[in-house]
Amino acid sequence: MKQHVILGVVVLLMLILLPLVSLVFGHAVPSQQETTPHTQQQENPPQPEPEPALSNTMVPVMRSATDEVEQLALLEYLVGVVAAEMPARFHTEALQAQAVAAHTFLRYRLEVAGAAHLSDSPDRDQGYLCPAQRRERWGERFELYESRIEQAVRAVYGLTLKYNNQPIFAAYHAMSSGTTESSSTYWGGRELTFLQSVESPGCRLAPNFNVTTSFTAEQMRAALGSLSGVDLSGNPASWFGEPSRSEAGTVTRITVGGAAFTGRQIRQALALRSSSFTIAFLDKDASFEVTTTGFGHGVGMSQTGADFMARQGSTYREILQHFYQGAEIV
Repeated sequence: MKQHVILGVVVLLMLILLPLVSLVFGHAVPSQQETTPHTQQQENPPQPEPEPALSNTMVPVMRSATDEVEQLALLEYLVGVVAAEMPARFHTEALQAQAVAAHTFLRYRLEVAGAAHLSDSPDRDQGYLCPAQRRERWGERFELYESRIEQAVRAVYGLTLKYNNQPIFAAYHAMSSGTTESSSTYWGGRELTFLQSVESPGCRLAPNFNVTTSFTAEQMRAALGSLSGVDLSGNPASWFGEPSRSEAGTVTRITVGGAAFTGRQIRQALALRSSSFTIAFLDKDASFEVTTTGFGHGVGMSQTGADFMARQGSTYREILQHFYQGAEIV
């Protein structure tokens, strides 16, 4: 009987004490949910949202296909520009440098130059591809490339290159001749501190650094005959004089059919890859071989050079500071 009483007391005490223990030490043993690591959050951290002022910014863009101006969100516009202007396979730091240059260019055109809108034509402003065009260009790699470019744009979202507290004319091109050209040499006008000639040795290692194009005498006459003052009636071997060049290799002056032109004018007339070129006449078939170096006008940031610098360890800031010397990243 005594044992039964003692056992009853023990059971009674357990009934009283167990709820108290649970209240005090209830979180000492985590639940299964608490012990499960947040692997998804760690592997895919949430992307920071754009600053309100930037995310609300709309960019007026004249679409070449429709000749109508569309209002595009700034983030979408920059993704579309980087996609149009730089290969998506380029290094992330190069893509980020391109995004800053693209943002700076649009701000210069709208705020400094006073343009009513931008064009999606790279011949006028800078190229832009809408999502459908990007999907068509990249095909099965769309998701990969879209993600790479959007992440690069977001990483530098809102940054602008400025000189004297104004957005600069952030010119860029595909590939230099190994040395970029100053803006005054190519376009004329006053010297711009941030668009001076700088070395870009990585361009010399790129495929298609030198490209040779052949022209028959008739093709050359048809392309150049409309230029003012040109007389191409004589011996084709005497049509071109010896060119003058800048230190970067750009043809600054060349005589064609008795009239003088800039390398830029000849490049445009012959649809050449660059204004750094040589022209050779071949007597055997009375034709010309024109060899170009680099691709584009050669002023500002070389995209090929930027990719090379990035792969050598340079950050997007170092790339921008190299090609736009004297400009601040604000």
